[in-house]
Amino acid sequence: MENSVIKTPDVTFSIQPSYANKINNVALDKLNTCLPEITEKTRVFDRKNSQTSLVLMSLTMMTGHSPFRMMRQVLAEIEKRRMALAEVQVSHAELVEEINALEFKADAVSQAKFRQKSFSLDVMESKINGSIKDIATLIDAYENIKSKNNIDKWDEAGFEAEENRFHVRRGFELMYRNLLDGGRAQTATIEYTAQYGVHPQVALKECRIYLDSVSEAIDKGIVLHANHLEDFLDEMASKYVVCVDATAERLYGKADFTNTDYMLKIEESK
Repeated sequence: MENSVIKTPDVTFSIQPSYANKINNVALDKLNTCLPEITEKTRVFDRKNSQTSLVLMSLTMMTGHSPFRMMRQVLAEIEKRRMALAEVQVSHAELVEEINALEFKADAVSQAKFRQKSFSLDVMESKINGSIKDIATLIDAYENIKSKNNIDKWDEAGFEAEENRFHVRRGFELMYRNLLDGGRAQTATIEYTAQYGVHPQVALKECRIYLDSVSEAIDKGIVLHANHLEDFLDEMASKYVVCVDATAERLYGKADFTNTDYMLKIEESK
């Protein structure tokens, strides 16, 4: 299916003949020749991020590769854009009415306002289109995450069930970053790992062993992919996630302290 593209005339600017002698005709010819392409190509950048940046950066920033955390980020990004669309529809409707009221007025001021508002409407609709494309991209990402991780139905309880693993994994990720950045564990990372039951020195030792093994591989000319690091973090999460239960028992007398009665659950269809 081909993308539908709406062509709109360039109504940005028009000058009264009495002032034409002050206009540089060479520059004006350049504008008239090149502005249509500039206007068209500007539509490529009708949103802040490319699909690539949105999916590989925005959805993984502070979430790692946790599927539930990534899906939560998807929902947050979609909600933000939905709220913006809900607000802009009012401005769009008001602007359309103003343009309709000015279109057939013949005086110079009304026609200048008509051109200005028409251009504003064109820019606004381009941004609206960008938000719609962002939402479609995010929905694609959401569906891909579910498919990749064999997630069918999920709810708040499912999200909570994965939180222990996420935080343990995140603690090792931060510890590894600390070693790369400064060669030592930062105070915040030490506190973070301990909060989720992982002894900070154990995490530090594991990360140093991994760091040394990677350095040896690189020295041998082996080119490692970033997935190698992600696999290590997954391994650490699986190995040390049990530490969270021991911490919860120490603090609250039981490993499973979350209350599903407070959670939004999926209602099974009858």
